[in-house]
Amino acid sequence: MKVLKISGIVAALVAGFYAPDLIHKLSSAPESKPLDEYCLLSTTACVQQGVSMTLNVDTAQPLIPAHLEVSWHDSQAEQLVLSLAGREMDMGEPKFVLKREASGTYSGEITLPVCMHDAMTWVGELTDGQSTIYPAIKMQR
Repeated sequence: MKVLKISGIVAALVAGFYAPDLIHKLSSAPESKPLDEYCLLSTTACVQQGVSMTLNVDTAQPLIPAHLEVSWHDSQAEQLVLSLAGREMDMGEPKFVLKREASGTYSGEITLPVCMHDAMTWVGELTDGQSTIYPAIKMQR
């Protein structure tokens, strides 16, 4: 009888520990947008909703910083936040902050983690706190 009580308590503790993460994952599962709805970042400026974005490389490499420059003239924010997610596999959600350099111009370094695949697409959301646009970055080893 004691073994059942102890097992029940342990099971309740384990369930209580993992339940919030599981509920969050299930309730906030991102809808997969078609890739053509994202602005693919490269050395050529990509414009989405009047916001121009340029990466200093056409294809990013893992663990090698890439410089992102954004011209968002309608924004008064002091910084932008870029949240990324791997399209081909779950690699977590790295976040990057782009600092304001001049009126409407933001920049920052993006360093992507190592992936098991030789190539991967990172899709994301770039926000100023008021509006959101959707960039994507191609990564290759």
